[in-house]
Amino acid sequence: MITLISVKRVRGRADLTLSDGETLHMPRAMLRERPYRVGTPFDRAQFDAFLEQRAAAYALQYAVTLLSSRDRTEREIVEGLRQNAYPERAVARTIARLHESGYLNDADFARRWASARAAKGMGTRRIQAELRMKGVDPAQIDAALAGMDEADAFEAAVRSAEKAARGKDLHDPADYRKAWAALARRGYDFSTAKRALQRVAESE
Repeated sequence: MITLISVKRVRGRADLTLSDGETLHMPRAMLRERPYRVGTPFDRAQFDAFLEQRAAAYALQYAVTLLSSRDRTEREIVEGLRQNAYPERAVARTIARLHESGYLNDADFARRWASARAAKGMGTRRIQAELRMKGVDPAQIDAALAGMDEADAFEAAVRSAEKAARGKDLHDPADYRKAWAALARRGYDFSTAKRALQRVAESE
């Protein structure tokens, strides 16, 4: 007879160690419905059936909680569910439900992210890298960047250039390089950084 010898809670998941040496993983939230107790007999078939029947509902609830705190991409939701030990079938069903209901749309996410980050003075290279890190499809990234208002984006670059040039003499090559490097770190390409710094130098 197999018994449960330990239940270890690790962030959003629970690790169940059995007397036969096997360790099973389950979402920690599901322990509220099925509180496994150390020392009791463990039925693997019942455990698998419980996950199969109930994991999708818990996964959807957790995904909605994640989305209620901030906008997220499909990859971020998938990674969050997997980290909490939700089975792959439950993950797939949750992602499908979120797409069907309109709660998950990477193309819309990319457009909102690009607009918000540009307004905060981030260049297209930085925005592109951030969206790649979040798992957005390259074509959706390109579309989001292409849809940005060029005039607004350049004015944001000028504001960033003004901050980068503060306390510096842009006619001094060393100061100019420092200001340009600051814009490069924010993701501005050479041409945009040059035009922005030129605008600031002219205004001075």
